[in-house]
Amino acid sequence: MTDINSYVEYFRTLAREHKEINDFYMMDINEPLDALRSTIKYPALILTSLSGSFEASNLDNILDSVNGGFMILGHLAQIDDFSAEMQLISKMKQLGTDFIARMLYDHLRCEPLAVKAIPGFNINTVTYETLGPVFDNDFGVLYSFKIKDLSDIEFNPLKWI
Repeated sequence: MTDINSYVEYFRTLAREHKEINDFYMMDINEPLDALRSTIKYPALILTSLSGSFEASNLDNILDSVNGGFMILGHLAQIDDFSAEMQLISKMKQLGTDFIARMLYDHLRCEPLAVKAIPGFNINTVTYETLGPVFDNDFGVLYSFKIKDLSDIEFNPLKWI
């Protein structure tokens, strides 16, 4: 089963290690909004909320199928500068692609934190969508992907009356 703490720490680590990313946030909407009012440093990686489902084609191997993702956002001071918007979105797409490449690299090399954070990562599930303007004239790209792992769903009678 995907370890949520490892997932968050993995992306926090990648954001810290990438030479061009200057900030990291979770998608608790209050965190980036508070930062936008004061201290956010662009480009920023914002980790989106997880969602998922259980898959059980047979009851022997139940899979935890998790939908994950992140946004890479940059900021423009000038409103309605279409040319600058396109340049910024292009740059944010390249940065996001750097993260996807690193995820694939870590997954294929069985890097220990990646094994816990993004088990079953499959490059074929990656999608992306351009964003903007969002927040305070920010533009970027939203990346989404699936990760799958065996689930540890097991009934424990000791937890029940």
